[in-house]
Amino acid sequence: MVSYEVVRECAQIIAVLLKEKLRGMLCDVNKSHKKRRFWMKQWILRRNRLGASETLLKELTLEDKEAYRNHLRMYEERFDELLLKFQDCIKKQDTVMRLAIPPKLKLQVTLGYLTTGDSF
Repeated sequence: MVSYEVVRECAQIIAVLLKEKLRGMLCDVNKSHKKRRFWMKQWILRRNRLGASETLLKELTLEDKEAYRNHLRMYEERFDELLLKFQDCIKKQDTVMRLAIPPKLKLQVTLGYLTTGDSF
């Protein structure tokens, strides 16, 4: 018959081996999960100052109305009417994590995509 001490020592050895195995498995999981350093890339953060909506389309509105029409396939007045109709549907709420993309920019990007006929 096996003594109580022998069973106890075996249980302790098994517990130590299991603890080491679990620690190794956790280290492997942590190594494979890559930590993010930045939530958004820096060039994306500058789009509010340097993006096409803030630079190109504003210049075209002031200087070359035909080029604006060619880019979005409509004049600025028609774009503003369309924006008034759809801005409530496409507007998102700002969060603590980031600012939502404005409805005007969403509509400009969508119209630019539709006018080119490109596909992803």
